[in-house]
Amino acid sequence: MRTHTLRALTMLDTPRYPDDFNHFIYAEPGAPKQGALRTAEVGTFHNLTPFILQQSSVQVWLVYEQLFTSPRDDPLSSYPLIAQSAEIAQDKSFVIFHLNPLARWHDGILISSEDVVFTFKTLCNHDKAIPYFRSAFRDVKSVEAIDQHQVKFHLFPDSEINLPFLIASMHILPAHYYETREFGKSSMELPVGSGPYRVSQVLPGRRIVYERVRDYWARDLPTRRGLYNFDRWVVDYYRDTNAKAQAFMAGLSDIVYEFNPMRWLAYDAFPDKAEHRLIKVQSRLQGALGSMNFAFNLRCPPFDNRLIRDAITQLFDFEWINRVLMGGWAERNHSRFPNSELAAQSHPSAAEIELLLPWKGSIRDETLQREFALPVSDGTGYQRQQRRKAFELFAQAGYALHQGSLVNGTGKPLSVEIITASSDFRNVVLAFVTSLRRAGIDARLRIIDVPQFERRSRVDFDFDMTFQFFGTTDLPGPEQEFYWGSRFAYERYTVNIPGIQDPVVDDLIGRIRRATSRKELIPAIRALDRVIAWNEYLLSGWYMATSHYAYWDRFGRADVRSEQEADRPLGSPAIEAWWAK
Repeated sequence: MRTHTLRALTMLDTPRYPDDFNHFIYAEPGAPKQGALRTAEVGTFHNLTPFILQQSSVQVWLVYEQLFTSPRDDPLSSYPLIAQSAEIAQDKSFVIFHLNPLARWHDGILISSEDVVFTFKTLCNHDKAIPYFRSAFRDVKSVEAIDQHQVKFHLFPDSEINLPFLIASMHILPAHYYETREFGKSSMELPVGSGPYRVSQVLPGRRIVYERVRDYWARDLPTRRGLYNFDRWVVDYYRDTNAKAQAFMAGLSDIVYEFNPMRWLAYDAFPDKAEHRLIKVQSRLQGALGSMNFAFNLRCPPFDNRLIRDAITQLFDFEWINRVLMGGWAERNHSRFPNSELAAQSHPSAAEIELLLPWKGSIRDETLQREFALPVSDGTGYQRQQRRKAFELFAQAGYALHQGSLVNGTGKPLSVEIITASSDFRNVVLAFVTSLRRAGIDARLRIIDVPQFERRSRVDFDFDMTFQFFGTTDLPGPEQEFYWGSRFAYERYTVNIPGIQDPVVDDLIGRIRRATSRKELIPAIRALDRVIAWNEYLLSGWYMATSHYAYWDRFGRADVRSEQEADRPLGSPAIEAWWAK
């Protein structure tokens, strides 16, 4: 079988960097290796084992390396790291990764093809591994170690076009480490990795300290040259975002990402530290962005009724919330892939209609006819038109006002509890709760800790609505089944939070998986986007198209030369390329 060997994998026409590139543009090869970076997270942690059902707090990208890695300025391409190259069959029936013979674990043992085989089989077959991997790699027929430095993945016919790219993104685990340890069991034991940092200190629930590996095997590779320059990377955990912001202002952390416009303005009045000034940056983000949304629990009534979901959506006054509570920072989220070419736009294209037409009668007619649009208020807070529409929809669903309460035909009041694991945007959710109560709904907000939220939303399905962040990607593939597919509606630790069970969605996910080009992928993704939107499985919230962050001016940066970064291609700061002055 004829093959071709690649030193870059890309979903574009060509990768940004040539085969002989020296370093990523945003890195400084001569940056000094010194000092410490102090960052902060919200919450706590009880596990350092990666890729298992119990959430891990280890920064995987600092500790475990991938076969290939994607730079910030070319996320749809990847370049050699553990693997030196990828050899792909002309008929796409297999891909062979040739490993770098210098690659080794922190304990000095060389990384071998057996580690890759172990990682793949464990993540895809172990019942305590994150289900994502079983879905993402379902088109891999088998994997074998050809020799110590060559590993071959056999692919099913008509496998998705980005499968080699996905395989290459896999973080590799040490097989020898798990010979004496049980995978799937949460642990606070310091892990053995292969990345630029090792975990050196842990204060359970409070702090993780990462120490730079002095003899890091990949330090001179083009994909790592000039990156990871701090001797120590300290991550402290705080109760909530207010505490995290206070820690930053007290000089206990070096950088803060801000989503609250009031706190952002408060930084202007904050005095500079004696030795460092405070720098505030606004940077336009690139590509598909995650968003804040409310998820209905479709597994139980009345939220399995689209009319109820539509009526509740009418009562979310985004325009007033954005103007009064969010300082105009937010942009309404009409898509699962906002800020990207993947978002369903305008009327459906001919290619989208071709995919949707076989389901005519099973989908709303509007899906084939026009662009999805969310209700828009005048921003005054009164919502007269939207409230009238909401009551019409409630009436169609069998609900009516009785002595100030919205009740069904049996006299049972409509009750909505919104759960969330963060106090971020508490004022926004409370404004929504107030709007629901004005409509006669018994509405309430409950803020719970992360473990309880994870259990109620992803294991027990004990909720009416959640309020949470939904991530997304510029490179969707078979993993979309994990997020929206019927098979995962009742899977433990699912991320199909609403519990969608829709044959149309399942069919479109299958078409996404079988797409052989970006040209085929985009209509399938947009069609999926339309079906999810028109069925109102989520109450779409908003996304932040601009990143707001502040940091103390004690760092060198190759990725920016000015404080205004609106036109930068990176979006969020490439802190892995910073260095201590």
